[in-house]
Amino acid sequence: METEAERRARMQSVAKGGDPIPPMRADSHSTADPAVETPIEARQGFLGRPVLVVLVGGLVLAAVAWLAVALLGY
Repeated sequence: METEAERRARMQSVAKGGDPIPPMRADSHSTADPAVETPIEARQGFLGRPVLVVLVGGLVLAAVAWLAVALLGY
């Protein structure tokens, strides 16, 4: 017999690669301990181009600040 979490995981894995995952509504709370979640539900955030842009942008700004301190500090 398939559990509710297994059924949700199977339905989420059917999505074609690259297709956006539709927003999930909050499930009704259960008293199960520990909580049973699918990998998609347990994910804290999404990786991808926006995360890469923030990381590269921060690195570039840190290099510019380092250069500014090196040139103006001496």
